[in-house]
Amino acid sequence: MMMIFARKRNLFSLSSVVVLMGGLVFVTIPKARAQMGGSPAGQMGGMQGGMGNRPAMPGNNTGLNGPMGPQNTLEANVEQNFLNRMKSDSMAETEFSKLALKNSSNQDIKKMAQQTIMDNHRMDGAMTGALPNGSFPVGGRLSSQAHKAIKSMKKMTGTQFDQMYLSQMDGYVKNDQKILSDSSTAVNSPDLRALMSQIRTLADNRVQQLQQVAQSENFKLP
Repeated sequence: MMMIFARKRNLFSLSSVVVLMGGLVFVTIPKARAQMGGSPAGQMGGMQGGMGNRPAMPGNNTGLNGPMGPQNTLEANVEQNFLNRMKSDSMAETEFSKLALKNSSNQDIKKMAQQTIMDNHRMDGAMTGALPNGSFPVGGRLSSQAHKAIKSMKKMTGTQFDQMYLSQMDGYVKNDQKILSDSSTAVNSPDLRALMSQIRTLADNRVQQLQQVAQSENFKLP
């Protein structure tokens, strides 16, 4: 007796492989090609549903050009580095100026110190405000050099303190200018670029003020 197991030809391509088993003939049928596609890769497409190889949709956070893609991550890192460096310098300048209000007897230095504290407080708020909601926080910390300088300045008064204050301020303000120069072509955010312009103007004015006070007191800046 012959038994043939087969399916309709319109769904499968039959292969005439005959196996004789005790008088019975079985026509073996190869696995059907998935109707979704004829290529080997396509045969698994319907089952996997694209879990491993589905291309990222535009704007997907995992896409190369999405919000978290390499280009945007690099830009965010540059902006965060710029803001953190500026914040660290601002913290040092503010701490020096707070000491100047206590330890200096020079009215010009006290006036500059008070102005520095006000300007830096305003710029710190502007740096945070220039970031989109949900962005990285503006960090920054005092460097070991700043801590060392503050420790020394706490023990000083009079002319010795004034000279140290002006020298430290001059160094940090010039570093502000260098940070701005290094980041000028790397920062693309319109808000941050506008902020950079404000900080640059502030730094330039502070350099002039430092030079004027130093000349009036016969101090020589580095």
